[in-house]
Amino acid sequence: MKKRVLIIDDEKAIREYLSTILSENGFDVTMAVDGEDGLNKARELKPDLITLDVMMPKKTGIYVLGELRRDRELASVPVIMLTSVKSFIEQSYKELDNVETIKQMETLLDEPDSKIQKFFLRFKSFRKMLLIDRDSMVDQFKKGELKLGGMPSLPDIFLDKPVEPEEFTHAVDKLIGPRPK
Repeated sequence: MKKRVLIIDDEKAIREYLSTILSENGFDVTMAVDGEDGLNKARELKPDLITLDVMMPKKTGIYVLGELRRDRELASVPVIMLTSVKSFIEQSYKELDNVETIKQMETLLDEPDSKIQKFFLRFKSFRKMLLIDRDSMVDQFKKGELKLGGMPSLPDIFLDKPVEPEEFTHAVDKLIGPRPK
């Protein structure tokens, strides 16, 4: 039996791109156009894997992930969260004068040294990152002085858009086993 993958993304091109990759590799694919649609389809289909965009209308990927993790039937479904952090950084070169800060952000993309830092990198826009002291926030979180505003857990894997087909299929294989033959 084919493994089922649910793609939740508001960008039609991304949905179709990921669907093509998965279908060509023997997966049964269902697509959802936003967070609300995605939650409904996840509850109905009980997929083997979910890909989830962060920024979407109606319900964000962060909200959807929280709901998935609280649902007994879906809590253990692996989630690949797709972000556009690289495009934020590229845009920041056009909008900001502080090149050193931008370079530090790029380094974090390559070598996040903890899930906490990954969280702050991925879910705070580059504009907010420039207004806060990230290291101070990480320390506050470790000491229990900072709450993460309802984020109950992290996805199983983060991938930046645009994702290469090989990188995507490798992540899928890692989470739900080898592709069907």
